[in-house]
Amino acid sequence: MFKQKKIFLLIPLFILLVVILVFPPNRLVCLKNNWMVFFKSPMSLSYRLYYFIGQAKEIFTFYADYQVVKLELEKLRFQANEFEEARLENNRLHEILEFQQQADYEFVVAQVIGKEPTNWLSSLIINKGSNHGIEINQTVMHFSGVIGKIIEVSPITSKVLLISDVNSRVVALVQRTRMEGILEGIGNGLCRLKYLPPDADLNLNDVVITSGLGGVYPKGLIIGCIESIRMERGGIYKSCIVKPFVVLSALEEVLCLKLDLRL
Repeated sequence: MFKQKKIFLLIPLFILLVVILVFPPNRLVCLKNNWMVFFKSPMSLSYRLYYFIGQAKEIFTFYADYQVVKLELEKLRFQANEFEEARLENNRLHEILEFQQQADYEFVVAQVIGKEPTNWLSSLIINKGSNHGIEINQTVMHFSGVIGKIIEVSPITSKVLLISDVNSRVVALVQRTRMEGILEGIGNGLCRLKYLPPDADLNLNDVVITSGLGGVYPKGLIIGCIESIRMERGGIYKSCIVKPFVVLSALEEVLCLKLDLRL
């Protein structure tokens, strides 16, 4: 068996030797060129295929590495966002703590967990209720100013009617001149102070505060400032648009004043 295999291996060598001996040199060169032409295209194709496979392998390797880096970047971005949110919340709570230390009254801190899905934004839902001492008509504010009052209470949540709601009414006065009027909400985060005397001394940016009348809001709480002034039809009284100092659409924490300290 081994001898047969050896013979088969020698046959191609023998044929090659015969070709070299029989064919003249010029024919050998021609034959060589013909064989080169015959193998040139397959060899070129094989080379291109090999090169493409190598490039594809590098691309897949690069893509896999890219996915790993992308995942790590997303994790870092998520962590950075958590740190930033924690920092901002810490700053807000620090401001509330400082305000609490300086204030003449006590309050319950609550987080805003719901808002009306409209541009008018007339009410909020907070995460404190009767279990936390929250009651109907309790004043709700921010250290920048008055927000509204509690109108609904459940054991763990409450609803706040904002001063910008069209159903809101607050007896208010101009701090500089002590002129008194009725502050009503007109929506879109704004209020109107009505029924001021026709000769009332009013200036733009005058501060408006609560009067203490009505049994809901303590006296002297800051509300906002006058943005525009006009004389109503017939010159019966003046009114002015008041912009609250608190950006009602950006609230995240609120302060609920304790009822026994409003009087």
